[in-house]
Amino acid sequence: MTERERYWKMVEFKKQDHVPFWMDWYSPTGLERWYKEGLPQDVHISEYFGFERTAGVPVNLGIIPGFKYETLEETDKYRVFRDGDNSIKKQFKEYSGFGMPQWIEYPIKTRKDWEDYRKRMNVSSPCRYPPETDWKEWKETMKKRDYPLTIGACSFYGWIRNWVGVENLSVMFFDDPGLIHEMNEFILDFAMKVLHRALDEVKDIDYACFWEDMCYKTGPLISPKMFREFMLPHYKKITALLREHGVRHSWVDCDGNIEELIPLWIEGGVTGFYPLEVAAGMDAVKLRKIYGKNIIMWGNVDKRALAKGRKEIDAEINRLAGITAEGGFIPLVDHAIPEDVSFDNYKYYIERRKVLCGLK
Repeated sequence: MTERERYWKMVEFKKQDHVPFWMDWYSPTGLERWYKEGLPQDVHISEYFGFERTAGVPVNLGIIPGFKYETLEETDKYRVFRDGDNSIKKQFKEYSGFGMPQWIEYPIKTRKDWEDYRKRMNVSSPCRYPPETDWKEWKETMKKRDYPLTIGACSFYGWIRNWVGVENLSVMFFDDPGLIHEMNEFILDFAMKVLHRALDEVKDIDYACFWEDMCYKTGPLISPKMFREFMLPHYKKITALLREHGVRHSWVDCDGNIEELIPLWIEGGVTGFYPLEVAAGMDAVKLRKIYGKNIIMWGNVDKRALAKGRKEIDAEINRLAGITAEGGFIPLVDHAIPEDVSFDNYKYYIERRKVLCGLK
């Protein structure tokens, strides 16, 4: 069974030779620790642990050109910098590998800022796709692949949040809802036009991925009513476009507790969810009981258990054994692996996950 065949057996809840064995998400500083604890520095992580392949369509949905990256202030402890999105951030060096920076200034403060900013979201920029020769060669390679292919989609909350900030966006829903509608209509039009070429020219794309990160530990950052008004119509349109081009599944990457929004995403054409953070109360076993085979999932292995020890790792593996066997689920660490996870603990988790997935 090929890796692509295995993926499709999984999403269709059919018998597989084993569950897809995908790569977890690592932090650079976490890897530095593992190198000190025995991980060879001259290996490919995917090959070393035996992870299976996936690939993504090389489409650029970012701003083009990006803003000039520059350091504005630097001390022994932190660095203040302007990034390519024109945000100003403060990053403590101790957590530079994967730690969340502090946003000091957001790129969009006024409608004029938005009008200027969206000029960098030019649909026809030649940099949205690889050079023609590379693009043609890549498409030919993809015709011969035997592993899953994904295409990145857009964001109707997360992008705007990064442009204006959570607090400002929360106020805008009441003080200037028209601007949010305008931004999301622009995002929808932009994404559909940019993706259309890939959808026309690349056949057999296996799934699309949206990114939102619009929830925190106990629930969403906006109400379901607001989601229905500001986001749901756009999800319906873009997932319809994807399905028209044979992309049957759309996944949403959203941290935090997403339970209140899952029914709305399903209504909007989304079929898959990850990373299902355990610390935020997400439980794939519970969700399967609620939604049955109407959703597919990956993630939900509590990253905190990996830091604690073998007993806790065993408990996580045992908790997910039933749902893994049922199909429609890929066990993975529920976000980036923290720096407090030892190399020995991670190796033990990998061996236990191989057994869980039917590789041993």
